[in-house]
Amino acid sequence: MLNRRILRIKVMQSLYALYQTKVSNFHLGLDEISGVFAPDLMSPDVQDVPALEAKKKTAHTFYESFFDKNDKAYLEQAPDIRKAITEAINQYDNAHIKDITHFKNMLLEDVARVENMYKLVLFSATRFMAIAEADATEGIHSVVKSEVPEYFYKLKKNPVLLSIENNKSLKSFVEKHKLNPPVDLLKTVYKKKIKQDPLYIEYQKFPESSFEKDKEIVLHLIKTYLFKNEQLDAYWEDLDYNWTENDEAIRSLTLKAAKGIQENTDSTYELPSLSPNWEEDQAFMLELYKASSEFDAEAEKLITDKVQNWDIERLAFTDRIILKMALTEMVKFPNIPVKVTINEYIEVSKSYSTPKSKQFINGLLDTISIDLQKNGMILKSGRGLMDNK
Repeated sequence: MLNRRILRIKVMQSLYALYQTKVSNFHLGLDEISGVFAPDLMSPDVQDVPALEAKKKTAHTFYESFFDKNDKAYLEQAPDIRKAITEAINQYDNAHIKDITHFKNMLLEDVARVENMYKLVLFSATRFMAIAEADATEGIHSVVKSEVPEYFYKLKKNPVLLSIENNKSLKSFVEKHKLNPPVDLLKTVYKKKIKQDPLYIEYQKFPESSFEKDKEIVLHLIKTYLFKNEQLDAYWEDLDYNWTENDEAIRSLTLKAAKGIQENTDSTYELPSLSPNWEEDQAFMLELYKASSEFDAEAEKLITDKVQNWDIERLAFTDRIILKMALTEMVKFPNIPVKVTINEYIEVSKSYSTPKSKQFINGLLDTISIDLQKNGMILKSGRGLMDNK
């Protein structure tokens, strides 16, 4: 399931990409200024190259000072220098606004991809029915097909797989999004792995089977082969560049869908959704992304003020994003307790930061949160007051 921690991670990934483009946009501004003061090689007039170089260096210095210290002294420079810097800053701002929207859309697409992958993997499990039947038939050369023992086709008639295959909402989703299970790859996995699996051999051995045994083998196939097979993992990763991060949620949803099927389940069975309260969770995710991008400068200052004797640029880039997101959440989300926020981002840091980040992030957030509560920047209400002591 897409719990709030996973959503925080997805926002962090989007902010990481956004901040990378900020760096690129900044350097594009420097290039723009360089272009303004570059000698015109086609001009018939003599170019004062040293003067142009001096203006370029001056413009670069004031441009960088604006971004480093919000220093607007460039406004007092010569008209051509002021104009070059102003246009570069405007170019940066316009690009950044477009990037914010772009990565917000990418964030939504990433979450949508989780649902696509979950339903693709779930539907792929049903392909084992036909694969098992075809393989059994191919393996019988001297027996008339009508005389083949019925249990050879047991997986084809597995009621759990049949319920998944016949589910109306799943069929509709698969058709709408044109999801194609990797049948050839599934055949290879079946022939080289599943047929030699002791649990599967035991399942195939007896003509009769209970519903629980049918469900047990389906869960085993999903857990062991659809998610732990090297070839299939590589295939899923090609379809979803965040497969490593999404794998846990997709596996949880797929297994929950299979576990929820009962003997009397019909084609209208409601498949598990990404979240029990998806509208609320999606609103949280988008607001966290928006608020974090808007509160970025203030959050950076809060961090810088606390590490005055240590250059903030030395902080791991991911650590800076995690810290800024946490501070944004503390200040902008009154219904989330401070302790919950700190604990969540410590957990995120365990997977995405350096080994020593946990202690550093914990200590820094704890110290800054105390200051923010004292000066009234953190004001909690409702559920946000629960552990906020």
